[in-house]
Amino acid sequence: MKTQSKYLEEINRLLADYLHEIEKSDLKPLSAQVYQVQSKNFVRWINGEFTPGEVKARKGKDKN
Repeated sequence: MKTQSKYLEEINRLLADYLHEIEKSDLKPLSAQVYQVQSKNFVRWINGEFTPGEVKARKGKDKN
């Protein structure tokens, strides 16, 4: 999926705010990392830079 740049700028601003909120929270480090990675992957997906499961699929091909 590729999102129009006029929307992506605002999404990235909101992502930065969200990541800051995570840093300020009392989440345990591993939980905070999961929140960060998943939200960044979502933004990458809407920008056409990420496909869910792509790493897992690639690893399966490497085993052959």
